[in-house]
Amino acid sequence: MWTASARGARSFRPLPPRLLIVAAAATTVWALVALLGGVSGVGAPGLPRLGAARVVEQDDVGDPYILPAPGGVHADPTARYVLFWTTDWQSNVPTAVSPDLIHWHRIADALPVLPTWAVPTQTMTWAPSAVQVAGGWVLYFSTEEAGSRVECIGAAFSPDPAGPYRDTAAAPLICQRAQGGSIDPSVVRDAHGGRSLVWKSDGNASGASVGIWQQALAADGRSLLGPAHRLIGADQPWEHGIVEGPAMLADTRGGWWLFYSGGAWQSNTYDTGVAWCATVAGPCRPTSAAPLLSSNPTAVSPGGLDTFVDNRGVLWASYSAFPSAPANVRAAMAENRVLEIAPVLSH
Repeated sequence: MWTASARGARSFRPLPPRLLIVAAAATTVWALVALLGGVSGVGAPGLPRLGAARVVEQDDVGDPYILPAPGGVHADPTARYVLFWTTDWQSNVPTAVSPDLIHWHRIADALPVLPTWAVPTQTMTWAPSAVQVAGGWVLYFSTEEAGSRVECIGAAFSPDPAGPYRDTAAAPLICQRAQGGSIDPSVVRDAHGGRSLVWKSDGNASGASVGIWQQALAADGRSLLGPAHRLIGADQPWEHGIVEGPAMLADTRGGWWLFYSGGAWQSNTYDTGVAWCATVAGPCRPTSAAPLLSSNPTAVSPGGLDTFVDNRGVLWASYSAFPSAPANVRAAMAENRVLEIAPVLSH
């Protein structure tokens, strides 16, 4: 991710486009701990488990989001999935389509024009996600607000799942300016059709505390309902003061799993953890004193995990990782992250 350890350092702006690094291995296996790990509270069962992961895209896919969509996406009659990811400094929201989750074809920038409230740059748009609404789709993203110079979350609309999307609002959808800004939006859908956003307050970009937040969405997907709720902060040693990249998945036996990343994104200390929440609005509790996904020799810094259901009804997790450990921040910005997908075996 362009996470706050680099996001807060404004010197990292236009660098040359990233170099392609071919993954050393096409398949890695992430074993999620299947123990409860100390969660207390009503209905908190064993942790989710993932199956074997597979590298399916190597085009510097940071903060990936896979959107199942109708066939014929972007004039491609075989396309069934749209992939969005963090800027590669050539597109605000790089975009690809696929018929099978394995073979991806790059298409045009899904958000070619930033909203009027944003700084017009292709280096600061991160962590997109999307949801279908009446008449089309809404794309959520974070980018730099011109007035405050902090990252804020916008909502753009398109009648086509692959875009182009447009955000015509005069101001961001979410912007916690006093808390360093807001980044990493992800859509949560409940069994009754309700929707929420979860996101990170980017405090460590400004020396403030960080947190993961939730707020309900209106039916149009472009306005909010009720109050925002703080779900977790960076309270465990392995998080190194940073939590980000949230996503939620309904627990099959009640409650919700909150996946999130912690640590410095450009190092082998960047991991993925999970908390258990009684509702989408909390309260949430840590499940373990250790992360669930950690680096291995061929997949470093696993983060940005989200889930989706494919067109056959199979539940998957998607996330990004480096094929090898970057030497430092600048080296990480010149390397490509790969997209991995893994079946969710239980949750």
